[in-house]
Amino acid sequence: MGNRLSEAVFSFKTKILNSKLNQLHKNAQENLNQNSLDDLNFKRRQNLVQHAIKKSSFYAEKYKNLNLENGAILSTQDFLNLPPLTREEIKENFNKIKIQKLKSGNYRTVRTSGSTGNPLTLLHDKRHPETPIRWRILKWWNIEPWENQAFIYRYKKTKLKRLTNEIMWWPTKRVFLAAANPSQEDLNKFVTKFNRIKPTLLQGYVDVVFEFALYLLDNNIKIHPPKMVWVTSAPLFEEQREIMQKAFGAPVCDQYGNTEIMLIAAECPKQEGLHIMEDTVHIEFVDKNNNPVPPNTTGKILLTDLTNYAFPLIRYDIGDEGAYMDKKCSCGKNLPLMQNVRGRQAHNIKTPSGLTIKGDHLMVMFDGYMKHFKEIQLQQEADFSVMLNYVPRQNNKPIEKVKEMAILLEKRSRSEIKVKPKEVQKIKQVGTKKPLIVNNLK
Repeated sequence: MGNRLSEAVFSFKTKILNSKLNQLHKNAQENLNQNSLDDLNFKRRQNLVQHAIKKSSFYAEKYKNLNLENGAILSTQDFLNLPPLTREEIKENFNKIKIQKLKSGNYRTVRTSGSTGNPLTLLHDKRHPETPIRWRILKWWNIEPWENQAFIYRYKKTKLKRLTNEIMWWPTKRVFLAAANPSQEDLNKFVTKFNRIKPTLLQGYVDVVFEFALYLLDNNIKIHPPKMVWVTSAPLFEEQREIMQKAFGAPVCDQYGNTEIMLIAAECPKQEGLHIMEDTVHIEFVDKNNNPVPPNTTGKILLTDLTNYAFPLIRYDIGDEGAYMDKKCSCGKNLPLMQNVRGRQAHNIKTPSGLTIKGDHLMVMFDGYMKHFKEIQLQQEADFSVMLNYVPRQNNKPIEKVKEMAILLEKRSRSEIKVKPKEVQKIKQVGTKKPLIVNNLK
């Protein structure tokens, strides 16, 4: 009865009260049935570039020497000739990038976490929300948007936000855990409510969902298994995935997204890679000269948001690294695959001689050790030394494992840097994130 009521109310809200969102949801489903998503993707890039040149003084100036007739890109090469957009350009040209004469109801202002430098301010286009893509992904996992859901985030929502959320989603039930220093009472309440409403989805940041999974295992607490656990905001260690799946009794879905573009790619139940949302975002993997790299080759990521007509992001160098996959998923979905993102260009360890140890290499190196910790973080100082900060699991003193990790990193640096383990109560937070690497080199 509960699910039928939730479905009926949800259907009324979307079809009658928000018919545009319902249509966007239908379009998102139908896009996957197109013979060529590549053609749709390119057409949307053409429209976006023309719009940006006409309505944004920044892009008109940036592209003025490219000889684009009427602002049109006619070929793939035309698009590749567009110079990438940098974080510094966004920071220095916010008002010029913003589309002219934009109605206030058509956008919302957002800020990045600042985990790779100073936070950025940009706009999201409210006319093209990410919600239909989110619903499409949930459908892959047999989850409907009107089903009960649970969320683990870092900070507690205000009473007004909690009340607004409850009213907006009624009669669907949602439960939230603020994972920034939760009390035993907070954890007990969350577990009790979780088991009462039996959510089909558990979603949250990788580190806080992982910490909750450890809490369940360390205290032998059972919860009702959701259909899927959706983690975001940071790279996912495979060992973390295994531990979470054991604690929750459910598969873990990894996804790639960020503040700038919320949903870029996500796993389906086959988990053979991340499906790129090619109808709403264009992603490139390029070398240092911004030329495409072959499939299965790591390159820096350039992103183009095909739906943001309020604050265009065209060939945006976000600072991440990843790779295309040269295969199709056995699920049969008409979406290309990319590898799971393992790190950011800015998150590296460096040695005095100039050797760079990338975050994705460190994730491979340390996989197999994560079960001993709640969290770890590498903090490189101005003298190139590295502090390996760690928060142990409950009643666990993994000093031998930490020493092994320090030795592995020192060997990987060709003994150019010293690594010192340090037990801490709390990992350093940068903005709203807790990066694997904090680099204090000048």
